Parts: sequence; structure tokens; C-alpha cells
Amino acid sequence: MFTGHWYNTECLEMIMPVNETSYTGALEHVAIADERAAGRIFMRGRDRAALLHRLSTNDIERLNPGEGTLTALTTPIGRIIDLLTVHALDDTLLIVTSPDQGPPVFGHLRRNIFFNDQVTLEPAGRTYTQVAVYGPQAARTLAELIGAEIHLPLHGITPATLAGVSLLLARRKPIGGDSFTLYVPSDGADAVYAALLTAGAAALDAETLDVLRVEQGYGAFGRELSQEYIPLETGLLDAVSFTKGCYVGQEIIARMESRGRLAKRLCGLRLSHPVVAPAKLQVDGRDAGDLTSAVVSPRFGPIALAYVRTAYAEPGTVVGVDGFTATGRVIELPFAV
Repeated sequence: MFTGHWYNTECLEMIMPVNETSYTGALEHVAIADERAAGRIFMRGRDRAALLHRLSTNDIERLNPGEGTLTALTTPIGRIIDLLTVHALDDTLLIVTSPDQGPPVFGHLRRNIFFNDQVTLEPAGRTYTQVAVYGPQAARTLAELIGAEIHLPLHGITPATLAGVSLLLARRKPIGGDSFTLYVPSDGADAVYAALLTAGAAALDAETLDVLRVEQGYGAFGRELSQEYIPLETGLLDAVSFTKGCYVGQEIIARMESRGRLAKRLCGLRLSHPVVAPAKLQVDGRDAGDLTSAVVSPRFGPIALAYVRTAYAEPGTVVGVDGFTATGRVIELPFAV
């Protein structure tokens, strides 16, 4: 495992190593991350599923209580507004946004409620907080704390009690192994967090979590998830339904899917040297795409996520990084298997 410092003299910055304890915890044991910055919105009313169904890319109307999915809000030309996690409760949808995107998404949803829609929105960013639980021991640790085995499909959700606090427990896409999200009433957050730490969970800092994210090939808001890109370019096939009815941006997304032609694709880059994102990519002086995230991984060394133009997206292709002497070799995501 790499534990030294990388010095990037081209940008006069020292790239520090990750927190080894929390990094190892996420990959070998259990680690937790504070996700209170994510937006949380409760959507209620008869037409709640129909509203989100027509505004986003996935099939929301098929969800039964206890189920969930990813879906993207898109512009009329199919560009990503935000990637949402949606959980179906008995009479409510719980919508989870990217960090700091709760108010913008709330406003977007409210503006699109028609006069005959029976839908109400309740911001829950302050009344609830959330904690991510990662790692191969995450399921066992949580099962011991809640006193029950966990049998949830991806994005499935169920009530649970931890440290005397009634909360919601959901399965999420993995980092290091089985991974979960706890949606916790704010007045119980300290008790839940303390119980997880006492059970041996390591606390993940933002820098270490970002390295794990890039290793897994997950996009982040403002980097890989923005109105510069469409969900297909980002590889968000699990967030898109190709059989549902009309939704905002569908025409562009369906046309690109049917033709099988994308201008660019989100790929991994194995870098010869560390760089700082964002940066343009080039091959023989020609534009080859955009580097969006760059980290130094203890397992893989300098790596990056980048939107690479399709002509250069074949694995093994070497691209240059503008402003740096570094080169990057294109790989299929994820870095971590």
C-alpha cells in the first residue's frame, strides 16, 4: 500500500495520502461517512410517483413499498440535473439528492407540479440526517446493532431501530462490499453515530471517500454529474428505463440509445503522474475529452475519471493531459473489482 507523499511540481501542490485507517476499514472491515449534506425530500399524495416518473429517467411507477431505484432528473435535451436515489415507503417517496442539491431539486419538483396534481413536498434535510456504512463487515455490524438479519435488494429500504433510535435502513451501491444508508431523525444522530464507532466502524474523511469513489467509478455532482453530460455517457444504465412512457429529455436519450452512438464515455485513466482536475485531454493535438476527477489511490497509484471522446475510448489508448507532462491510459471502469 502506498503511504508516502506525491509531489506534483507542475502545479506546486503536495497530494497527501488517504487516511489509511479509514481506507482499510472501508475495504476490509466497516467504515462510515457523514452524508448530512445530501438533500432529503418526502413526496406525498396520490400523484407522487406519476410526477417523478414524468420528470426523470427511470420507472418510478413500478416501485412497491420497500423498493428503490436510481433515477436522473434531466433537461429537455437530456442533460443531467441531478442523480437521485428514490425509496418507496407505504404512502411516501423519499427522494435523496446529491450533496447541497436539496433546495435546487425541491424547487425543480415544485415548479413542475401541475394544478391537478395531488402532490405535496416536505423538505427533510434538517429533520433527518444520513450516514453511509461501507465495507465487507457492514452487514454483520448493522445486523448486530439492530438485532436482525438484513435482507434487502439494492436500494431497498426498511424500518429499523439502532441505539434506541427508530430509523430507515437502505441498501446502496457498494464500496468495499455490502453498503448501506441510514436515514436518521436528527435528534438521534449522535447516538447512532456513537454506536457505530463503538462497534468498530472507522470514520471516513471526505478525501478518503473521494479516492474510494473514483476507484469504484462512481460519478460526483459537479464533476461527472452535470448538465454537460447525459446519463448514457455517464454509464448510468441502472438509472434509465428504455420501456417507460414519456419523460423530460427522453427523445434525446432514446435516440442516442437506439443509434448506439455516443460522443463520449466516462472512462478510467491510469496516470503516469498525479494531476489536478479538471483538465482537457488531447491526442496528437486533437481534443480527446475532459478529465473530471483525479486522485492518488493507495492500491492503484494516480488515477482519474474522464469523459473520453469515443474515438479514443478504446481501453489501452494513451491520452495526454493538458497543462501536465502526465499521460493517461484508458481503462474500463471500475478500477476496483
